[in-house]
Amino acid sequence: MRRFFFMFFTAVVMGQPATYEKGRVIDSIAIKGSADETYALYLPEKFDASQLSAILFVFDPLARGKVGVGTFTAAADKYNYILVCSNNTRNGPYERNFAITNRLFDHIFAQFNIDEQQIYTAGFSGGSRLACSIAVLTNAIQGVIGCGAGFSMNSPQMPSINSNFSYVGLVGNRDMNYQEMFRVKDWLDQFSLKNEIITYEDEHRWPPEEQILRAFDWLELQAYKKGIRAKDTNVIVAAFKRNHDVAAQAMASDDLLLAVSEYERILRNFSGDLAVDSISAKVKRLKKDRRYKKLEKAKKGLAKLEDELSEKFTLQFNEEVLQARTKDDYRWWKQELKVFDTKHLNHENPDHRNMAQRVRFKLRALAIESSDAYLRDKDYGRALYCDRLFAVLDPNGSYPFYRLARHYARTEDLDKFFENLETALGHGFTNKKWLLNTEEFQPYLTHPRFVKLLASY
Repeated sequence: MRRFFFMFFTAVVMGQPATYEKGRVIDSIAIKGSADETYALYLPEKFDASQLSAILFVFDPLARGKVGVGTFTAAADKYNYILVCSNNTRNGPYERNFAITNRLFDHIFAQFNIDEQQIYTAGFSGGSRLACSIAVLTNAIQGVIGCGAGFSMNSPQMPSINSNFSYVGLVGNRDMNYQEMFRVKDWLDQFSLKNEIITYEDEHRWPPEEQILRAFDWLELQAYKKGIRAKDTNVIVAAFKRNHDVAAQAMASDDLLLAVSEYERILRNFSGDLAVDSISAKVKRLKKDRRYKKLEKAKKGLAKLEDELSEKFTLQFNEEVLQARTKDDYRWWKQELKVFDTKHLNHENPDHRNMAQRVRFKLRALAIESSDAYLRDKDYGRALYCDRLFAVLDPNGSYPFYRLARHYARTEDLDKFFENLETALGHGFTNKKWLLNTEEFQPYLTHPRFVKLLASY
């Protein structure tokens, strides 16, 4: 990685503009020197090939370049960023993704005139961790937009005193990594790295356009403060209004915690440019409110409970996965999940329900990601344990049973293969193209039972 980024800076200086249509997502552009690696590209409406450009490299956890780029087009047009997203980096080993990113960067910097002071990365879930890792390793990234996940703790790719990028995190209040994002903030604050965490009503997925725009607003403010871009008062006022509207809406909904959080964000970011004395006074008043203090205490209590519940389930998982089996055919899980849902998922308090959903999502992610890791190591016994647990966690979903069908196709257990495939289709898995392209299913494409199943959906 280090060796590559000597080439990185050479390419920034020597880059030759390439010609592509502006204002349209262009998918699957081939990377020179690579047999099968491609990327999606978006050139903003105001793109000028003769000028140095800002660029955002986007990383999607499922290697969906078009999806990754499409998430940022509105903000890219507003602030004039080139967007690039690999169709090959995905959740998996970092070394593989670093190698792909090296080739992508080398190609892009040879194709476009990029401003080396305006290189940004962004990602969702595992792609967010990759985006931050690249910023840490290269020390050449101006800012990171982390969506739905932070960075890998206790790894060489953690930000440190030597890091100098700005970080803005976006996370929904039902996202499994919600609490993680606040730990990210605590870590970055230790090293005085500029950062913001923006929360909103949502689950674990790419953020909506309005939240992406808020992230770009903040990065633009950082660029002004660093002298990277010329200050634009109209942009500052518009960004202030967007933030103030969120705070005012929270007040109208009597959500004091969110209101204070948003007002404090305004104080941190606009104090030097706009008059905010009245907001400062409002924050002091709200923090003295007994309701606020009660809500703050309850929030801390829920965070602690979330950690305790997550640890309880994770310990059970770790004990069983080592043996690649459960002694009671997942009876413990079924009983505990039933109690959990009754007590927490159906709680009258919406914040408590959000906490429970986060734990539920976290368990599903644990099962899926662990299974994928074991599959890469060809540890099929443990992978099967994980996917069977996934089916227990999500008995009405289609994806768990598709994964189980893959396992049994691999081991040539036809009865279980077709049983799980039928369940997957019955639960709504109707992507026939995906089924026809699944590697493990290839020997059975002409099997009468497979043909009959596909024809019925």
